[in-house]
Amino acid sequence: MENVWILVATAAAMVCLPFATAALGADLTPAIVTNLTGSLHIVQEAPCNNTVDVTRALTGGQLRLTPAEGLNVAGGKRFALASANLVFQGFSVSASCGIFSDTRIYSDISIRLARAISFVATPATGGALAVTIPKNDILVAEQAVVNGNPEQNYFNASQDVTGTIDLTHATMHITFVATSTTHFQAGCTPTGCIIDEFKPGTFTADVLGTIVFPDTDGDGVPDRSDNCRFVPNPSQSTVVTPAVTAPDAVTFASCADHAIGVATAADVCDGGLVSVTNDAPATFNPGANVVTWTATDAKGRTTGATQTVTVADTTKPTFTFVPLDVHASDCGVVPLGLATATDDCGGVPGITNDSPGSFLVGTTAVTWTATDASGNISTALQQVIVTDAGAPSVSCVLDSPTGRSFRVTAADACGAPVLTLGAYVIANGEQIKIEEVGQPGVRLQNVVSNDGIRKFLVGKGQGVILATDGSGNTSTAPCLPK
Repeated sequence: MENVWILVATAAAMVCLPFATAALGADLTPAIVTNLTGSLHIVQEAPCNNTVDVTRALTGGQLRLTPAEGLNVAGGKRFALASANLVFQGFSVSASCGIFSDTRIYSDISIRLARAISFVATPATGGALAVTIPKNDILVAEQAVVNGNPEQNYFNASQDVTGTIDLTHATMHITFVATSTTHFQAGCTPTGCIIDEFKPGTFTADVLGTIVFPDTDGDGVPDRSDNCRFVPNPSQSTVVTPAVTAPDAVTFASCADHAIGVATAADVCDGGLVSVTNDAPATFNPGANVVTWTATDAKGRTTGATQTVTVADTTKPTFTFVPLDVHASDCGVVPLGLATATDDCGGVPGITNDSPGSFLVGTTAVTWTATDASGNISTALQQVIVTDAGAPSVSCVLDSPTGRSFRVTAADACGAPVLTLGAYVIANGEQIKIEEVGQPGVRLQNVVSNDGIRKFLVGKGQGVILATDGSGNTSTAPCLPK
C-alpha cells in the first residue's frame, strides 16, 4: 500500500499546476491569490477490492498571478503563474489484503510550482475569463512527511486544467484532474510477490481564491483604481504628476550664456518616461528672465516649473569691422570709412570716433568707440598717415591804379607757407610796392611812412614771390606791373 499514498501526494501536488504561468508585458506587477479554499479528492483502487476514497481540505497557501490585470493579446489576456505554494490537511489511511495490512500517516503536505507557466485566458459568460492550460505545461513539486519521513515527488497533470479568472469580482477558480496507475506489491521474496498488481487512480482538485490586486504605495487603494499608485493617497485627492524641479536661479555676465542647467522630472504616479523642455530664448535680455521648464509624461500629462536667469550685462560689444589705416597725400579731411560692431545682448551698439576732422602731416590715431545699451564700451584704433605732397598756392595781385602796388597771399592745407621776395620775407596778405629797374636783384628801397608799405626795387622779371610749405613744397607767383 506504500505506493498508493505516494500517488495521493501526487494528486495534492497537481492542485498547484493550474496557476503556473509566465507573464509577458511591460508591467509585471503580480496579484496575490489568497484566502484559498478547496479540496483534493483521491480515489485509488487497491488489491482485494479495496478502494481508497479520501477528500482533504486546502488549509493555506497563496499564488502569484502576473501581471495582475493580464496582458491584452489576440483572443484574450495572457497571464503567468509566477509561483504557487499550497498546504493541504493531513490524513492517515489503513488498508489490508489477506494477511497483509498497512497504515500511512501523511502530515505537512505542501506543494509548489516547479516552473512558471504562461497561458491565455479567453472571454467567457458574465465577464469572466475562461482558463485552459495544456496538461503537458503543468509540473509541480510535492513535499510531505509520511510516517515521519520526508518525501518529494514531481508530477504532471493528466488532463488539461480548466477554470475561470474573474477580474471584476476578484476571484480565481481552478479544477485539476489527474489519473495514475499504481503498482502494488506485498509478500515479496527473491522468487516473487504474493501481491503484484497495477491499479488505476483518479485525483481531482478544486481550488477557489480571492485575487488581491497590487497596492504599491500601501495606501489601501489597489493600483487598478488608485489615481496615483506610487504616492500614498487614501483620499484619492489629485496628485501633481509628473513632478518637475527647475534648476537653481543663475546670474550671467552675458546675454549669450546658456549654461542654465538641467531640470529633473519624474512620473511619480506611474513611473513612465518623462520628457523635459524649456522656453529659454537664444539670447537673454539684460535683467531678470523667466525660463519655464515643462515636463510631459507618457500619458500626455504636463507640469511646469520656472527658473530665473538674471543677466548683469558686463560684456563689451565686439567690433566686426574696423576701417584699415588710411594714407593721404595732403592735409585736410580724410575719408575714414565706417566701423561696425555687434553686442551679445542684441541691438546695434552706438559707434563714434575722435577724428579731428582735418588731418595734418604725420600719423594721427583715430579711436573708434562702440557702446552697448548697458554702457559697456569697446575701442579700436585706426591710423591716418598724411604725407604732404601738395604745393602751396600763392598769388601776387595788383591792387592799385598805379600798377606798382601788389597784395601777396598764399595758402596750404598743411599750414601757412613762408613767402619770400628775394631775401625778404613777405607776410601773408601784405601789401607791397615793386618797381622794376635796370639793376638786377631785389632791394628794399624804403617804407612808405604813412601806410607802412614796403617798396622794393627789382631787376627785370625778378619780382617773383616764392611760397614754401612745411614739407619743402614750393610755388611761385610773379608780380607783374602794368
